[in-house]
Amino acid sequence: MNKYRLSIIRIISTAFLFLGLLSAPLMGQSLLVEQAESTIEIKQDNLVRAKAEALKTAKGNVVLQAVARFLDFESMIYLKPLLIQQFFEHPDFYIESIRVISEGNTADLTEFTLNIETRIFHSRLLAAFRKLGLVTEQERIPFMDVYLIYDADHALRQTRVLNLFLEQLQIRLRPYRIRTRVILTKGRKLPIEAGLPARLALLPLKSAEKRNGTNVALLELKLRLSPQPEKSPQGKLIAQLIFWSQKRDFSESSISTTMATAEISYKTWNTNVIIPEILDQLLLQWTPVMQHIVTVNQVSGAQVKLKFKGLPGPIEEQQLIKTLFRNNPRWKKLSLDTISSNFVSYKALFLGPLKQIIQEFRSPKNAPFRITSVNWEDNDLVVQVEWNEVPMPLELFETTLTDDVFSEIDSEENYIPEPEYQVPLRTFKQTFKLPFAKAVYDHIRHRGDSTLFRIEVPKNMNVNEENKLINLAWFRLGTTHLNPELTIFDQNRNRKKSYLLRRRKQFTFQYRIPVGQEAFYLRISDEVGFLKGVAGSYQSFHYVLTAN
Repeated sequence: MNKYRLSIIRIISTAFLFLGLLSAPLMGQSLLVEQAESTIEIKQDNLVRAKAEALKTAKGNVVLQAVARFLDFESMIYLKPLLIQQFFEHPDFYIESIRVISEGNTADLTEFTLNIETRIFHSRLLAAFRKLGLVTEQERIPFMDVYLIYDADHALRQTRVLNLFLEQLQIRLRPYRIRTRVILTKGRKLPIEAGLPARLALLPLKSAEKRNGTNVALLELKLRLSPQPEKSPQGKLIAQLIFWSQKRDFSESSISTTMATAEISYKTWNTNVIIPEILDQLLLQWTPVMQHIVTVNQVSGAQVKLKFKGLPGPIEEQQLIKTLFRNNPRWKKLSLDTISSNFVSYKALFLGPLKQIIQEFRSPKNAPFRITSVNWEDNDLVVQVEWNEVPMPLELFETTLTDDVFSEIDSEENYIPEPEYQVPLRTFKQTFKLPFAKAVYDHIRHRGDSTLFRIEVPKNMNVNEENKLINLAWFRLGTTHLNPELTIFDQNRNRKKSYLLRRRKQFTFQYRIPVGQEAFYLRISDEVGFLKGVAGSYQSFHYVLTAN
């Protein structure tokens, strides 16, 4: 395996090492924050060229790390050629901004290392997934069964070769949520010119009633060797993956097929090497085929009324809706219908088969809620939710601030407490428990970003029920063009008060916890929130927060 292939696998493995330690990103955020590092050999003392190559590699690495948020590790490995082509080689389209954290070369000028932090367009990554026909790991879309006709030369129908081909193909189809039902031609001639009827005739009898319909996805894998192995040890393998359309107005085979073709030459046949290699070449070409398969099971859509019960408040409602629907192409035209004291209802268009709609409401992994029941009541689909939010832990503070920002903390005239903890950089921003009498650092990275803290009186403090008065202090660091806003919610997430700070750099305030309650919430955000197309400098702010 060459150095380039090893480096790409290392990139993917590193991405999953980070992501395994951290939670998933909030789907509602428009930008993803990622860091990456690259080290490049300095050739012929050309430091300028090494810097350019390091930046290009780091940008590719950071976009691949963002992609790894949406695919499991195995999919990242087996789709590697496609992901490199789509994301690693063209990273600039996905990157909104870049900040250089550190850079430098070794003393002997043999290597240059660059470390960057980027903000990546969440929407553009998802658009690329749609274009490729890929399904993200977060989407609860069931597998679609398709028929796969395996038409191969005699040498490629031998058990070991056949099984490896089908196994490797299925692994690469899994991220598309495609599951194959294999039909063997058993040596019968099946030329393209024979058209769709010759393929439909091979389907099992139990599928006969579907042969005239349009709801059966039909693929064909053609494999040809030239020359045959018994004539020469070296040769060429040609692979074709064909989608056969069953639309009635497509009578000619040239119109009714969408085809991906790949070929490789070999000096000696090695099954374990050649099969993965030809499939890797094929997947670089098969995107049009995948796009056609997706359309087979699409229906015009059914209007559905959804009723959600068990939501504590509007913040939880927003998070639930984003988690279930924001990244799910099977739902369209979602709109709020009714708000009641014990439920909230939405209207939506469901594009999948209605018999599969209940599968859409399985409890997501790592979500702060679980779905306890889903059932039809009259014409409403009722979803019962149980909220089980656990505040996320903070991290120990690490000095990653620029010198001018960090100097404000050290300045005696500003009286800014030095942070002991920080909000994790990439953690899914659910809720963080604000420690008492400890300074916490955070960075609101763009207009749509926000942080929610849960604040409660420590149990070891002797405080009267009527005297739960909490003092809070907020200190902004550095320059910003945003308008920071602090919003207080009571224990039941009811909004109590907001403070718009505008250009203020320090602000102190108090909140008395009502009798019968043990905690309250504080959200730090921008006044406006996300504005599409708004960019520029200082579209973020740093701050330190304390509670006493």
